Amino acid sequence: MIRSVLSPLLYVRRNPARTLPFVLVISLSVVMVASVVTVVNSIDLTVYTFYGYNRYVTGLTPRNALAVDEDIVREVRHLPQMGYLAGAHSYQVMLRTIFGRLIFPIFGLSPEARERLMRVCQVTVSEGRMLREGAAEAVVSEEVARNLGVKVGDNLLFPESEDRYAPVPVKLVGLLRGASWLGLTSKSFVDRHSPYTWQGYLAFARTPELQEELGREMEQRVDRSRARVWPFSYVVRETQLSLANLYLVLGVIISIVVFTISFVCGLLANIYFTQRLPEIATLSAIGYTRNLLLARAGMETVIYCMVGWGAGCVITIGVLTAIKATLITPRGLLLNPLDFSAYLFTVPLPITITLFALLTIACRLARLDPVSIIERRG
Repeated sequence: MIRSVLSPLLYVRRNPARTLPFVLVISLSVVMVASVVTVVNSIDLTVYTFYGYNRYVTGLTPRNALAVDEDIVREVRHLPQMGYLAGAHSYQVMLRTIFGRLIFPIFGLSPEARERLMRVCQVTVSEGRMLREGAAEAVVSEEVARNLGVKVGDNLLFPESEDRYAPVPVKLVGLLRGASWLGLTSKSFVDRHSPYTWQGYLAFARTPELQEELGREMEQRVDRSRARVWPFSYVVRETQLSLANLYLVLGVIISIVVFTISFVCGLLANIYFTQRLPEIATLSAIGYTRNLLLARAGMETVIYCMVGWGAGCVITIGVLTAIKATLITPRGLLLNPLDFSAYLFTVPLPITITLFALLTIACRLARLDPVSIIERRG
């Protein structure tokens, strides 16, 4: 009998109309926080995906010159971690993202370098064909083509474009599929038509495991006033530095949201508890201690919070998956509905709500006078 009366599920089963609004508020707050964090985290995801090829190669570009000095090239070429140093003469395009546009290179490489880059990036031709050496042709990843709104047979680059410039039209002849996004064209073609643009290098380590070490060694050896090294660690470092203030603001906003929602839910819990005062007073009058009554109220709140949090996560995944399928992916943009870190940001919600609710209920129980309540009911 005691177990039945003190069961935290008793009130939930008998009063769904009163408990569902409480659960709904928690669910909607989880949806709001998780969705915002997922969208913000898509910035990291976008940068690391756009420049994912940088995990397998390290860039080397000149400063205040059209080519890297030969003495720098010789020194880099003889580094112990070096496997292959490929000359690169490239064009670029501007890809759309959720937060603006980013530069994406169309690497002009020799046939051997193209083959090596595709192999280390685990990329293959999925549609069309590979470009011909020396021809005004290019291949790009499927996602890049979707982002740019082009298909096989269209001009990827052309003279009239501000975002996809080349001095002569360059036709897209193939699409790539794989672990990294790539854009490739012929170095000899770029050399012939763009002799006055700078040329750099892509450095391949002897093994993929040595690529990070090669990047560090190049950063130490290369004179930064004459050339610049582009390891993947630089992409990570710059992304984190650029987004530090954004994440600070995000943390402040989420803290305000958590406090506000917790305060509202605490008031709701207090209102519901007030409506149940005759029941609580009766239980207190027949011998149930305030600690037992507080424990039951706490368990009820925990159930509300867990159900609301779980429902909110499921709703968020469903909504974001639908948005990704209908709006994001067709435009070549990136969003991860299953971003675990986004849902970690929502964990403080049920914890804080429970604490606020228990605080308000404990204050009411401390002032509870069961005799007067029962007399008024009588």
